[in-house]
Amino acid sequence: MNRMLACSAALAASVVLWLPGCGGGGEGQAPSTTTAPAAAPAPGATATTVPSAAAEDEEAAPLLAWADASPEEGKAPLTVEFKADVEGGTPPLKYTWKFNDGSPDSSEPNPKHIFEKPGKYRADLEVTDSAGDEDADYIDVEVQ
Repeated sequence: MNRMLACSAALAASVVLWLPGCGGGGEGQAPSTTTAPAAAPAPGATATTVPSAAAEDEEAAPLLAWADASPEEGKAPLTVEFKADVEGGTPPLKYTWKFNDGSPDSSEPNPKHIFEKPGKYRADLEVTDSAGDEDADYIDVEVQ
């Protein structure tokens, strides 16, 4: 009984090399592969390269920063522990905390600061990464 096999494009990759009559040689023969030479670029054309997946993976996520403080209110003198929550960016990171009470800025990521006088203060956080990306946030502190 004759069987007629039709080679489909979907099966070509897995079947065509093993079945006689469909371009793949006789039974038991190992498939052969032929590689076509690469075409030379046209005169005056420039070669282009496509970035690999590894190069894309190396790109840092965008820099995001959040300011946190504990406690956020209390009686003077009030000692507050500040915390910079950061995601992404390209290390090293540079931190700047401004407490807006006349005291010097802090470059620590998680400084402690004492507010000596009653008032409402806005503590500003700015984070900059080595690629020049920056993000900022603030938190309000109320001293009674």
